[in-house]
Amino acid sequence: MSDEKTNALAIAELKGDLKAMRAENEAMQSRIDVSLARLSARLSEDAAKRDVEAAKRDAEAAKRDKNLLMAITGLFVAATTIIIGAIAVL
Repeated sequence: MSDEKTNALAIAELKGDLKAMRAENEAMQSRIDVSLARLSARLSEDAAKRDVEAAKRDAEAAKRDKNLLMAITGLFVAATTIIIGAIAVL
């Protein structure tokens, strides 16, 4: 074979290899895109769950705070009544 033919065959082979590599890279990029989309969806779902749980915790904390405030107020009123009653007896 002549050098020109050998070179032409080598160039054709390299072009084929290059096309195959590009196709491989595109397929890999597609798989990465799908994986990232799935991950993003899972992260969004987890964030939504976290927000719901945080809202529940906040509501429970507000209820506990209200109950605690009512108990402290009741104790204060009871203590004041006892003190006033003790002073009145004296």
